[in-house]
Amino acid sequence: MSGNGENDGLIEFYASEALTCPRRIYFRLKGYPPKWPEFVRVRLNQGTNTHQILGQILQELFGVELEKHLVLRSSKLGFEIHGRIDAFKEFPIEIKGKTSLPKVPYDYHLAQLNVYLRWSEAEYGYLYYIKLHEEPMKIINKLDISSFPVIKGPNFRVFEVPYDKSLFKETLRHFYRVKKAYENDRLPEGWKSYACRFCPYRYICYPDRDWEDSE
Repeated sequence: MSGNGENDGLIEFYASEALTCPRRIYFRLKGYPPKWPEFVRVRLNQGTNTHQILGQILQELFGVELEKHLVLRSSKLGFEIHGRIDAFKEFPIEIKGKTSLPKVPYDYHLAQLNVYLRWSEAEYGYLYYIKLHEEPMKIINKLDISSFPVIKGPNFRVFEVPYDKSLFKETLRHFYRVKKAYENDRLPEGWKSYACRFCPYRYICYPDRDWEDSE
């Protein structure tokens, strides 16, 4: 895939959609309005605040570039992938705010970071998981960032991740299958998993349930 040229009518996917539910991507492409459950909106706001504060600190101390936009484009496949790297300085850093920290990275987070690695041609990137809090500085103040890009501290977990060529090919296949479903007006299979509780389109898949239910 190339990072040059104009859109040329190509379908746009987002790096954050890499290896996520095909049906969720399909609904976005079809223009259905997202309706986030209230408890998810709260987490999204906390995550945004955490991103901004931690990002600004890393920018001031280490000169990282924040929210770096990228595009990977393939006229042959008929689509392009847009992304916004949370922090970038020769290598990409993806920051994920979570209510609980995973012991290993989520597959779709690895796939998202892997897109950034492909674009930047970096050998390694970093996944930061930080616990969400109404006051992010209460978490951030306890972190040791002296060994950046490795950060240590409670309620924080970092993973150094190498570029994975096979994972990138899998990501392209995933997007291509969604593209074909979209072009053929054929609803793809959904995940039908725990993740559905957090999806802004679950009101379509489960119309008889109250999608505004809290946790």
